[in-house]
Amino acid sequence: MVNRYYRKGYKVERKAMRYMKKYFGCVCIRSAGSKSPIDLICGNGVNVYAVQVKSGKTLPKIDWRELERYAFYFKAIPLVLYKPDYRDFVEIWSKSDLSKVRKYYCR
Repeated sequence: MVNRYYRKGYKVERKAMRYMKKYFGCVCIRSAGSKSPIDLICGNGVNVYAVQVKSGKTLPKIDWRELERYAFYFKAIPLVLYKPDYRDFVEIWSKSDLSKVRKYYCR
């Protein structure tokens, strides 16, 4: 039996893949069950993105340094796509963006 948190994560990752295709023209590969900081590897022929997908009322802990390290191996741009409940995705491009998003969405 698949647990509900896995199912929720799967759905949000699929939405993130559609988001990356729509707004960045990317094709994505999902890294299911890898336990790495990268959930999706997306590319559009120009750029490669190492994407971590998060969702929920509050933004969970993100190890930005680890995300950057993994992105480096793929020569990718690190990106966190956060999906707050009942809102569209929020793009987080840097550690400073991360703190701004925490202040705004996680009160």
